[in-house]
Amino acid sequence: MAKKLVIVESPSKAKTIEKILGKGYEVEASYGHVIDLPKTKIGVDIENKFEPHYQVIKGKGDILKKLKDKAKKADAVYLASDKDREGEDIAWHISNDIKVPAKTKRIEFNEITKSAINNAIKHPRNIDENLVNAQQARRILDRIVGYKISPLLWKIINKNASAGRVQSVALKLICDLEDEIREFIPQKYWEVTAITDKGIELGIYEIAGKKVDRIFDEKVMKKLKKDLAKKNLEVFKIKVTKKTQRPPLVFKTSTLQQLASSYLGFATSKTMRVAQQLYEGLSINGENVGLITYMRTDSTRISNESMADAGKYIEKNFGKEYVWKYMPAKAKGNVQDAHEGIRPTDINLSPDSIKDSLSAEQYKLYKLIWERFLVSQFSAMKYDQMQINAKNGDYVFRGTINKVTFDGYYKVFKDEDEIKTADFPEIKEGDELVVKELNIKDGMTKPPARFSESSLVKKLEAEGIGRPSTYASIIETLKTRNYAELVDKRFIPTVLGYEVKSELEKHFEKIMNIKFTANMEEELDEIESGSIKWEELMANFYKGLEVDLTKFEKEIQDLQDRRIEADIMCANGTEAMILKTGRFGKYLICESNPDEKVSLKGIQIPKEELEAGKIIVKDKVAEKESEKKGVPTDHFTKDGARIFVKKGRYGEYLESEDYENDEIRMPLPYKIKQEIKKGTAKMQDGMYIIHEELEKMLAEDQRIIEEAGLCEKCGRPFEIKIGRFGRFLACTGYPDCKNIKKIPKK
Repeated sequence: MAKKLVIVESPSKAKTIEKILGKGYEVEASYGHVIDLPKTKIGVDIENKFEPHYQVIKGKGDILKKLKDKAKKADAVYLASDKDREGEDIAWHISNDIKVPAKTKRIEFNEITKSAINNAIKHPRNIDENLVNAQQARRILDRIVGYKISPLLWKIINKNASAGRVQSVALKLICDLEDEIREFIPQKYWEVTAITDKGIELGIYEIAGKKVDRIFDEKVMKKLKKDLAKKNLEVFKIKVTKKTQRPPLVFKTSTLQQLASSYLGFATSKTMRVAQQLYEGLSINGENVGLITYMRTDSTRISNESMADAGKYIEKNFGKEYVWKYMPAKAKGNVQDAHEGIRPTDINLSPDSIKDSLSAEQYKLYKLIWERFLVSQFSAMKYDQMQINAKNGDYVFRGTINKVTFDGYYKVFKDEDEIKTADFPEIKEGDELVVKELNIKDGMTKPPARFSESSLVKKLEAEGIGRPSTYASIIETLKTRNYAELVDKRFIPTVLGYEVKSELEKHFEKIMNIKFTANMEEELDEIESGSIKWEELMANFYKGLEVDLTKFEKEIQDLQDRRIEADIMCANGTEAMILKTGRFGKYLICESNPDEKVSLKGIQIPKEELEAGKIIVKDKVAEKESEKKGVPTDHFTKDGARIFVKKGRYGEYLESEDYENDEIRMPLPYKIKQEIKKGTAKMQDGMYIIHEELEKMLAEDQRIIEEAGLCEKCGRPFEIKIGRFGRFLACTGYPDCKNIKKIPKK
């Protein structure tokens, strides 16, 4: 008997939906995209209106054949890929391949629940060509940028260099911020607070009619101390206003990524991976249940049904007065507002009630989403704010006191920007406040903080760069291509990152322009709405790109044709090495002996030196070689190999000079690491003095190993290993035995 066929992207999603629909339906997974542009060539006919040449993705042929066979036998075919541009594109490709248009329909849903799925089946639609075209345009834009510019970067940097329409702008943001930090000049300042007899704290607000919050002039500071010595303040203005603090809105993709990073320490890619699992469905009490709504959205809108359910939950558990009418934020543009915000599919499925059915990661993220949604449905917190203004001569001090009149959502949640509250003091205008103490704090202005994953997502969203579905991939590309590395959870651009950014900014001004990239996103939105044709966007974009490409290619050719000498001599001592550019970037070579080469990887060469035909790189090469070798220490292995301090992607570490044979590598003790960072580490004759401290660490490691005993699975001893998340105990029987465990805390 023929069944109705439903095609989704993933097996877990298929499993959940099949249980919901029951008999009469068969649900199959496409395992994501099945058709795409080829990997090894550009796959776009630029001369023929940018016609894409799609092909079946390697390894997906059998999947497509299976879907095609089942589609022919089915009574109806429902394409149920995700509710966004990419999902529409997947559905379009599958529809074109299975070739049964008469019985093929597109369905969409925001959550994987019985009501949502059944409603989607009842209201199928045709594939939205505008959505497909918007996604197709994005894909072709990115393909052209990557395949046209990257090979040129290989010629002047190395094979690891690449260009990306959006990733390159994100890299520019990181590099520009780093430049700002490096150029920052700290300034000394003073903050002044008057501590009064009624327990009221007032901060300096105005001096001689000029508003201030910090004092930067030492003379002004000295004068203030002198003028206010043993003097009181007269209250000249008291103002009480009624205030309302609304609860935070439900999550959208960007805010979920930001809070998961800040609260849970999740990388953006991890957040989206776990959220996908919660959305597609997990086994809860023997039944597959989709736990959250679709997690790629710009919207904070929620359905009336979910709002009502949350209201009932709050009324039952907290009281009717804590329920309020939810007001979503106005979405910018139209791109993802068809989706709801990210919320639990059932408010009654509290995190603790299903904890045993979730992994640790799933529980943490679901708890964050569930609690955020619950809080968003609470009444606002209401308070009265008393503003007190007091003065003495030219000096005005101001302070505020907040008194809660209704706790609202503060009953269950207080965020990072919590409003401090207290009772109002007995005070009136004309009263004199006795200054018990002038609390003067000095400090130095600090440069802006480097981007974390959370703040980078926030910045990308604020600038209109990328979309919810792209933030995680942008960040992962920056990390995997080694354009920026995370140090203490903050992005620092690498030498390679700077090189790529510099060359792109120099030769492709539009692509590296933030406003241009943001406008491109808006134009993609216009394709989605049907306002413009995707071929027009492509033609306008490529017209400017082609000019830049031609100029860049000529410059590279001129550079390769030019004879450029370095300040490094060949081994024969009679001739200078010359600059060459190969597939792995710039290098030096001796003309009389081509086997004599020096890599310039990671070394930036000023444009002026290249134009002059003489480059100064000797000191830079020596520094690179020194970094590669590391700094020697006074510690040796039992076999007599010296231990060196080396710097890796995640900071300094220790390594044997005979590492290839003894494989001895260990973390640097925290104390020494901090001393090196501050420049206070003990050194003698260019060598770090760490033996004593290291011996203590090694003795502690031996104690941990002895206390761990023998492996419970194979009876062999443990050893301490270093992994992605720090140190752990691992069985020495690996790979036969893969037993590991945490190092117990003291």
